[in-house]
Amino acid sequence: METTAPAKTPAALTLLRVAVLAHLAMILWEGATAGNLVTTPISMEALYLHYYGAFVVHAAAAVQLGAAAWLWWGPGRARTGARALLVISALALLLGLVQAALGTFGVLQAHVPLAVVLTGLVAWSAALAWRR
Repeated sequence: METTAPAKTPAALTLLRVAVLAHLAMILWEGATAGNLVTTPISMEALYLHYYGAFVVHAAAAVQLGAAAWLWWGPGRARTGARALLVISALALLLGLVQAALGTFGVLQAHVPLAVVLTGLVAWSAALAWRR
């Protein structure tokens, strides 16, 4: 009787999944700290947590984009869904930078709706990363 070993998950896919989870967790963190900013008098602690959390969001987005690129162009190139993950990851990084800049300059009428769109993009990329 022969047994076959389960298929090994490529390192690029593992890194992508970790990065997507970190990105999504940090976006949820940003939402929680933003909630503190709008429901209470301005707390400098919440403002600092929100401000510096944005840098971690961008770092996670960059790692996610790099992992998606590795999955698409790397050895053993994945064909199914990898291009979509690459495009969505690039959009999420770009949108996150624009969204953060709008928040920095106080354009909350655009900052908040873009945060919702960004959350949807990253959740979509998480669903695609586990769809394989």
